[in-house]
Amino acid sequence: MMKSLQKFILFFGITLTIAACQNKQKKQETLAVDTLVHQTEVPQQVQPTNSDPVFPGTGNTITDFVPANYKMDLEATGDLNNDGEKDAVIVLINTRDTTALRPTLVLLKQGEKYNLYSKSLSVIGPKYREDGYPVCDYENVGIDSGKLVISMQSTGPAGSIESIYKYIDKALVLTQINAFSMGAGGQTDQKIDLLKGTYTQTDINTMKEAMPSTTKTKTYKIPTVLFKDSDPSEIMMKAFDQVGN
Repeated sequence: MMKSLQKFILFFGITLTIAACQNKQKKQETLAVDTLVHQTEVPQQVQPTNSDPVFPGTGNTITDFVPANYKMDLEATGDLNNDGEKDAVIVLINTRDTTALRPTLVLLKQGEKYNLYSKSLSVIGPKYREDGYPVCDYENVGIDSGKLVISMQSTGPAGSIESIYKYIDKALVLTQINAFSMGAGGQTDQKIDLLKGTYTQTDINTMKEAMPSTTKTKTYKIPTVLFKDSDPSEIMMKAFDQVGN
């Protein structure tokens, strides 16, 4: 009974975290995965609300990559590719529709300019739900020691998820996912190490005073996941379905 309850809590929590994103993606075509990227700088222009955002290939500042009807929601700077330059990661939000998908851009600094290295519409979900409430209580992006860390946290069943990316052989790849969810009767902590090819799950029984826990680690190898293609929540859900039972 306890194991079934924990499975439900985990599945429900991760589902809540990405539900808004999935629903919005079905309802709108505001943003497309194959967003057009120009390789030359272009002036910011007013775009129709139903068009895809257009990003320049280079810019003098990170604000040059913010198209009309968008603003920066999250940002971080640091040396991501270990070349001594101060790179940047920015998360954009549509000011006309705060429930829309949020583009996340990785900008590598070269000399006096920034180059658009990669972009994703799936690493971070929408900011707000349809009812106007935020999807997460806390969000953060950071660059530390050559790693890009994205954290999304919520109280209760929605739980939290953290994804870590590393610049390896000129590619920004997903290396680790950590997730935590809790509810009445139990807590579940998950970790996928994509480089080692392992999945670790710890279940805590909060119904007992001693709060006993069980931890299991299983082999879980999947092909290399690039930043631009990654959806950490979906990857974690698939891992739980395949090896977390």
